[in-house]
Amino acid sequence: MKKLKILLTNAPRFSLKDSDTNINQVRKYGLYPPIQLTTIAASVLKEVKNVDIEVLDLEYELMKHFKENEKSPFSPPEVIKMKISKKMDECQPNLVGVSVVFSTAHNNNSLIVNVVKEKNSKTTVVCGGNHPTFAYKRMFKDCPNIDFIFMYEGDNTFPLFLKYLQGKVSFKDLEGISWFDKDTNEVKISASAPLIENLDALPIPSWNLVPLKTYQNYGHIGAIQRFGDENLSSYTMQTVRGCVASCTFCSVRDFYGKGVRSYSAKRVLKEIDYIYNDLGIRQLEIVDDDFSHNRERTLEICNGLIKRNYDLVWNLRNGIRLGTITEEILHAMVLAKCRHFSIGVESGNDKTLKIIRKPISIKMLYEKAKIFQLYPELYITGNFMIGFPFENDEETMNTFNVAEEIAFDWNSFTVFTPLSGTPEFKKMDIKKQEQFDFESERYDNSFDLVSNFRNAVEKQMQEALMHPENSNSNFKAPEEKKIDQITYIKNLEINFLKNKNLVGRVINKNIKTNNGNYNYKLNRIKNLDRAIKDFEGIINFIEKDHAIAHYCLAQAYRQKNKHEEVKKHINKVSEIISDPKYKKWANYFNELVPKNEFNEFKNYSINKNFSNVDNPRSKMI
Repeated sequence: MKKLKILLTNAPRFSLKDSDTNINQVRKYGLYPPIQLTTIAASVLKEVKNVDIEVLDLEYELMKHFKENEKSPFSPPEVIKMKISKKMDECQPNLVGVSVVFSTAHNNNSLIVNVVKEKNSKTTVVCGGNHPTFAYKRMFKDCPNIDFIFMYEGDNTFPLFLKYLQGKVSFKDLEGISWFDKDTNEVKISASAPLIENLDALPIPSWNLVPLKTYQNYGHIGAIQRFGDENLSSYTMQTVRGCVASCTFCSVRDFYGKGVRSYSAKRVLKEIDYIYNDLGIRQLEIVDDDFSHNRERTLEICNGLIKRNYDLVWNLRNGIRLGTITEEILHAMVLAKCRHFSIGVESGNDKTLKIIRKPISIKMLYEKAKIFQLYPELYITGNFMIGFPFENDEETMNTFNVAEEIAFDWNSFTVFTPLSGTPEFKKMDIKKQEQFDFESERYDNSFDLVSNFRNAVEKQMQEALMHPENSNSNFKAPEEKKIDQITYIKNLEINFLKNKNLVGRVINKNIKTNNGNYNYKLNRIKNLDRAIKDFEGIINFIEKDHAIAHYCLAQAYRQKNKHEEVKKHINKVSEIISDPKYKKWANYFNELVPKNEFNEFKNYSINKNFSNVDNPRSKMI
């Protein structure tokens, strides 16, 4: 029997039409090794005989192209077309499978599928992933060239489909797929596939099918430059499928089912042994949604790593649930060389947390914050959502206030958007769901409902934010200012000018609950080296002319008595805010930084005789 040739690829998660072809010169875009593709490939090679399989990571290829071809005459869509066409010519696949994880990849998927069919109309094209599982009808409508869509997990259903193509299985026995029936003009769905309960039975992903050791040359994994080495290769690993929580803005529960299924600690350690000893990997990113759901499993993994004493740093950027954190767990994680994790807080209001079914409370957050401060080795990110349509101005401000008080090492502020497959998305009427612009991922109604928030923020900025009594700025928010712009301003304040590692933080907080009042005292010690690494990372990977980042670097270096560095960054600030092409930075800077404070810095950089080497902002916290 002739070998079945399979090509697996992925739809880039970012908008191709809006992407900047120059930004990969500084590796700005995030670039993760494609765990979805290598996982499916491994299952195919284990279960299906007489098959050749290749993986084409289009995100990698796109970033590699523009990094190595600074003056490329091609647009991102043209590069995608060229890469697909070339690969089709090389391997002549019978089937092309496209992984579509994020809704923003919706249109990119159509581009890829259409190119495949143009090259060879007889090639079977299938799609799978989180987005197709929930938007399958829309995908068939927008891209008729799709032959089949795999729903939910494809570890078992995709190999079964390949056996069908080989004539070993009948069509009626297929599970977990959908297709467009041209005879009835309807989308049809097969029987659902059972969940994979024994994850240990799945093979280790086939990383030999991608250039794993070179990904860091063209992009970076999240904000790895903050808590790791952006020049070292990293490995992505999933040890858990699902999450105990059922947050209404998240599709994890709908995709993986209720509860959590996990690899055993023994299986996790086996894969870590493989990546460390066989692949030579020294940085690991675990992409679980609920890594620490089980105390015994978590401790067994950590103790196994402690015993091995590998020179391996690992991170949990996707986050761990706040309710699972204890001093015992954090102690074990730190000894096992975990160096970063994220906490999903989302809102600073208990009412909102109940509405979105987030299993935490503000009281719990402050209690856990007391444990965080015991482990300064950990870099902790707080994730917040701004602009829930049911929050008022005061509640939105509470979220920013909580983020400032808890003083994580960094805060991720995102504007609420209902994603495909989530309860929040299903709240929209059918017409809005059918017409939703997945590429922009903007839910205009949420902006409409929080339009008055702009006035509250302007008032606070004028009255209390950053020494406005000393500010001579005439900066006013434009009338069309939206919640995302306001969120950016708060990001500049909380993550930069009031950064806990730059200024330190002492909090004496009273929390009122139905069960009484609670007092919390937090002392977040500054870490100037960490602050410098953060701000340098912003300049190197995000925006080299970030005036606020340069200013904060000047503050940090002044406290370390590094006069030449202070002078360099203060001069850069002056250069940026005086340049007409950086008008936005002049506006931001003049509003947020008092003129007398900036002049004081400039005098210091010239005279090197500033008497107080501490940060003046630390006095106002």
